[in-house]
Amino acid sequence: MQYTKSILEEQLKAGERLPVGWPWRLLLFTAVVFGIVVFLYFGMVFGYKPFLDSRAKGLDKEIASLTDSIGEEQQKDFINFYSQLVNIQDLLANHAAASKLFDFLEKNTHQQVNYLSLNLSLTEKNLKLDGSAPDYKVLVQQLELFRRAPEINQIFLEDSKLGEGSIRFSIRLMFKPELVI
Repeated sequence: MQYTKSILEEQLKAGERLPVGWPWRLLLFTAVVFGIVVFLYFGMVFGYKPFLDSRAKGLDKEIASLTDSIGEEQQKDFINFYSQLVNIQDLLANHAAASKLFDFLEKNTHQQVNYLSLNLSLTEKNLKLDGSAPDYKVLVQQLELFRRAPEINQIFLEDSKLGEGSIRFSIRLMFKPELVI
């Protein structure tokens, strides 16, 4: 029994020992990190913030001088010009139907055919073309080009007249819904 008592006493004494240098090192490391953080904070508050404030004031003065150098009439002109640019940008972004139509006409027009007028109806999905061709053979070839185009449902030759050296014609094209939006 005494043997076990002495072993227990030795184990208890050994377990109560703490390393002497470890808490002081932790405290010193924490104090150094805290000191660095405090130094950075005061450096930002008393050094960098006033620097940024002075730069901001300088830029505000430059902006004010630029505003004063441009007259009120020029400012209005610039605003009108910018407004026109925005409107043109919107128009160009929404011109999908017209660009598809012109691509279609470019691909499906005979070289000897000239168009004089174009009337597009988006609601009815049709296009009326008035043009001229040198003879009926070229007009028939043009009609055949339109007939073979997959974008077209129907073709109507509404009018054709033999004029001075050319055939004047009027064609109505009925499109499939994919071409005209």
